[in-house]
Amino acid sequence: MRFSNKRFRLLPSIFSCILASAPWVAQAQPQPASAHVNLYFAQIADGQFDGGRWQTVITLVNTNTKGAEALIEFYNSQGAELPVDFGGGMQSKHMVQIPPEGSVTLASRPSTVPVRSGWARVFADLPLMGSASYRLWLGGRAVQEVTAPPTLPTAYYASYANRELGVAVANPRNRSLQVTASLLTADGALLGPSLIALPPYGHTAFNVRDRFPAADFRDSMLRLECVSCPDDLFLAWTMNADASGTFSSLPPGNVTPPISHWDRIWNVYQRVLHAARETDFITGPSPRLVILYDKQVNAYAKGGSEVGVYMGLSELLGDSDSELAYVVGHELGHIVQQRAGGLLLWHPDNVELDADIWGAMFAMISGYDAYAAAGALSKLAMATGSAGLMTQFFEDIIPVADAHRSFNTRMETVYEFLTFLCSTDIGRPACQDYKSILHPHLPDSAPLRIEDLERRGYRSPAEIRMRAEDLRTRLAATEAASAGEPDGGRRY
Repeated sequence: MRFSNKRFRLLPSIFSCILASAPWVAQAQPQPASAHVNLYFAQIADGQFDGGRWQTVITLVNTNTKGAEALIEFYNSQGAELPVDFGGGMQSKHMVQIPPEGSVTLASRPSTVPVRSGWARVFADLPLMGSASYRLWLGGRAVQEVTAPPTLPTAYYASYANRELGVAVANPRNRSLQVTASLLTADGALLGPSLIALPPYGHTAFNVRDRFPAADFRDSMLRLECVSCPDDLFLAWTMNADASGTFSSLPPGNVTPPISHWDRIWNVYQRVLHAARETDFITGPSPRLVILYDKQVNAYAKGGSEVGVYMGLSELLGDSDSELAYVVGHELGHIVQQRAGGLLLWHPDNVELDADIWGAMFAMISGYDAYAAAGALSKLAMATGSAGLMTQFFEDIIPVADAHRSFNTRMETVYEFLTFLCSTDIGRPACQDYKSILHPHLPDSAPLRIEDLERRGYRSPAEIRMRAEDLRTRLAATEAASAGEPDGGRRY
């Protein structure tokens, strides 16, 4: 989805103003709220039974201006591969191409295989919307269908319930997990807990009456909770059924916090990486993403080929995707520096300040909030101070003793740079549109003059344009040297 006309045209104006010879046009790419690079469906039902069959239909929608690629994997209740025929034969893994601003629908074909249930996951290289529809066929015609949105792993789940409620729970991780189910009845009684044990990649589906025989058709509430929280996140989905046997969908019941940081990191990384590649400053093989579970608050870029994000950093940033986008953009800025042999575009001698500008730029192009850089740096400044969570950030040239003050300086420089860009004749109208959408009630700031930035050590626009051409030349040479290397952005 793109904002049309003048809306969200900040980045084309900024880069055309400073990098006048830039051969590309960047446009901020906001995403639908449900779009994600990891989509999970906690229930799949497919196959024949006496008198009818269940059919699963997977729909994927790509709102991006570039084609997307997705891998769909199916697992049965034991955690083994679950073959499903979508027209290419019985397979448990299906590679799908989704056209730009287009969609794809996969409907399972009739077969003589008995009904099987399980779950599915989708790994995509760009955020996608999706849904799974479960269609009941009787006597050769479809008689009922219910559609479920994708879900993300959660530690807690809540749902409307009655005795016929259908419940599906799946394990998205390669280790066993346990989940408890409890039912709060209409008269205030608490039934359970009932223990659900799942093998790695396992799945189960049941009706409420199966685990809570005392349940009736009165309105109740089902609660699911992981036993070993927050390590054992699970997938869940519920389907309403009334006394007449009519099915209906229910709203997702994921309870946050906590969020699934692993999925969040992947989603933000792929969005920002895609935006960075659109600028032609990230070319060749995509840097490999490494997610580390060590108890550190940090991120790094290494050798021009790898970006690492520690789980502790994502947890510190909480549920702010925009703050994480700035951090990812910062590290991709280091990738640009490393692939260009250390050449800095924005600042002549400080790799961190140079990467900060890349971070803000790449985050904005991705459709995230540019001001989130201040939020990320503020939290990191707190972590370097009395909180004692970390001593240093971003593989860093900043002395440990000076880290806290440096974060404050970095917040100021990012803000000042953005302020200058929005003070230009070309950038001002675009920035006003950007502000009216994301920050309509923030006060207007006084423009910053280019002389102020130059006194602070930043390059002049003319020098940046000249350096940009040198940077592209070096990056082209690096890309030629790395031809044939595997793409680190692929997970399949």
